[in-house]
Amino acid sequence: MAELIPVEITRSAPGADRPTLGVLPLVGIFFFTVSGGPFGLEASLSSAGPGMTLLMIVLVPVVFGVPNALVAAELSAAIPVDGGYYYWTKIALGRGAAFVFGVWNSIGSVLNLALFPILLVDYLATWVPDIARGKGLVIVDLFHGGFVVDLHWIVTVALIVPMAYLNYRGSKAVSEYSVGMMLMILAPFAVLTVLGIWHGVGNGINVLSPFTVPGQSVHSSVAGALSVIVWLYLGFDGPSTVLGEVADAHRTYTRALVISVPLIITAYLLPTIAAIGSGLHRGAPADWVQGDFIVVGDALGGIWLKVLLSLGSALSLVGLFMAILLTSTRVPRALAADAYLPRWMARDSRRFNTPVGALLASTSVVVVLSAVDFSSILRATVLLTLASILLEFVAFLVLRWRYPRMLRPVRVPGGWPGAVLVVLLPTAMIVYLAWSTAIDEAATFEMSLAVALLAVLLYPLCRRFVKGDRPDAEIDSSRVELGPDRFAGFGSRKAGV
Repeated sequence: MAELIPVEITRSAPGADRPTLGVLPLVGIFFFTVSGGPFGLEASLSSAGPGMTLLMIVLVPVVFGVPNALVAAELSAAIPVDGGYYYWTKIALGRGAAFVFGVWNSIGSVLNLALFPILLVDYLATWVPDIARGKGLVIVDLFHGGFVVDLHWIVTVALIVPMAYLNYRGSKAVSEYSVGMMLMILAPFAVLTVLGIWHGVGNGINVLSPFTVPGQSVHSSVAGALSVIVWLYLGFDGPSTVLGEVADAHRTYTRALVISVPLIITAYLLPTIAAIGSGLHRGAPADWVQGDFIVVGDALGGIWLKVLLSLGSALSLVGLFMAILLTSTRVPRALAADAYLPRWMARDSRRFNTPVGALLASTSVVVVLSAVDFSSILRATVLLTLASILLEFVAFLVLRWRYPRMLRPVRVPGGWPGAVLVVLLPTAMIVYLAWSTAIDEAATFEMSLAVALLAVLLYPLCRRFVKGDRPDAEIDSSRVELGPDRFAGFGSRKAGV
């Protein structure tokens, strides 16, 4: 290999010497980092209407999801290392941009992570009311319910610990459970799809009617659908962080992506058509509430289908937590390895070769957040995640220009026009969503902007007072070939070794 990535990042990353994940296990990870099933689409039906929801389920992956997946496929095939998009950004844009990306991604991921065990216990509380938040045993209640340590929190922590332990055992263990849970979630939805479409066709139900919520503007309907459905298509680049643990990385990743994209679209589209076709809330889309997929299952198939869908709802939250914890811990590990966070967060398990330091830190934060009412903060994490995706797109274009001869086993087709187009459409959607949030939810937008700017301001402080003169970590570069660097003629910014 004539040219390598910068010398400060050329030693082995965790798992780089033990690639074990194949196509099907990676599909399981994709399924849960992105989807987990159609749970949550009820919010789009109520805020946007049936027709608009179905349109956006099809349109958003074309404009946003698939382009994001294509960019991730090219970069992951070219730079298949643990830490994924953190290192893509670092090689393309430098340490500062990588730090900002890492902070945005880490904050968004840990806040997102805290949601799933809380929702799981909220769901269990419908069966066991004493574990509902603020009821039953309350140990600590501060800030008028803003921070509560109670039975709800105890049960949440009791669920977090075994899921974190499974992550400690490594990506292979998580992926194997993910495949099984994916099949258990999709099977009852396949039955629901057949029953719902059969009922809708037999009763002449137009699943596109009403197209929007009666009395609502088109802008409000589009914004309502996007706020839900864009979130449901986030995460196609997430599995790139464990590429050091994937066998035959670029082929395996690409094949898993080719399977996962249509699988996830289908898992959203067909059950939603079936739910609308059931006739539930016909003519009154605003009546859709979280959990109505289970109600539809009960109406169409009886108690057995209701129970299977209820189990699927719980498994979805478990799978989402485990997969996102798996993929997200590699970024704070990379920040710690580069000396921006405490060094212990970069430690790896000797037994399982997993980032045990970052895993412990992320899990600890989630445990604390499980006692906090942070719903308003959580809404802001979607925009923070979208901002990190924009930075990823910039890195993609810069790498195309900076390293024109980089070995790219997978390429976004169409040359430069294709590269520009593939980032232009999702960028336009992100800008529209940010604008509509700024208009309709100013507090959420301002909070997102404040957190984003905080990361930018933290870089010079961490660089001076935390990192100091300590060098960056090294990663395995054996499967990376950048080729000549256009920046090589600009002073000391040489990437070749």
